[in-house]
Amino acid sequence: MSLNHRVVRCPLAHPQPVKRIMYYKVIEKFGPEDGERWSDYLKWRGLHLTRFESVDGVMRGDLFEPKSNEDWQNCVQEDFKISLITNFEYAKKVQKQYENAEIVGIDFPEEICYEASPELLGFDLLDSHLDISMLTNWGTDEEGIFSHLIMENGLLCDLAEAFRIRDILRTQFPEDHHAQECQVCAIYRISS
Repeated sequence: MSLNHRVVRCPLAHPQPVKRIMYYKVIEKFGPEDGERWSDYLKWRGLHLTRFESVDGVMRGDLFEPKSNEDWQNCVQEDFKISLITNFEYAKKVQKQYENAEIVGIDFPEEICYEASPELLGFDLLDSHLDISMLTNWGTDEEGIFSHLIMENGLLCDLAEAFRIRDILRTQFPEDHHAQECQVCAIYRISS
């Protein structure tokens, strides 16, 4: 099994390089080309998006579910992470099975000191099942906590803001398991 590691140097916080692991998701495409579904979503959510790069599983469902031994050898074998593929070549193989699919990279930054590559699209907040985006599909943000910070692609541009919003959601919604267990994810454009 091949994992893709990126070494990140952050001299202020870490004297030693931090290894990051890039995982891959094969997901459905969703955006303006979806016509009425797109316009209905924008109207409901009240966002002004030009594209949708969030990895929300309702709007952009996961297309990979491990079934074969080969699938299981190429996925993350942890609760709620089995849709994450550990090998880019295998992700390309899975993607070829679908017409309306794309591969995105996903990483889980644990600290504000995070050096991203130029392919970074932004940051998402996903529930513990890595399915519901707290930014784009958890509700309509009637409290005004974060909608004004969402970029035109449905993601946040600032990691510190992503952690701040995560902490606010955990504090303000103690009874909601989506909010309590949400995590910050870095989303990357992957060229296949």
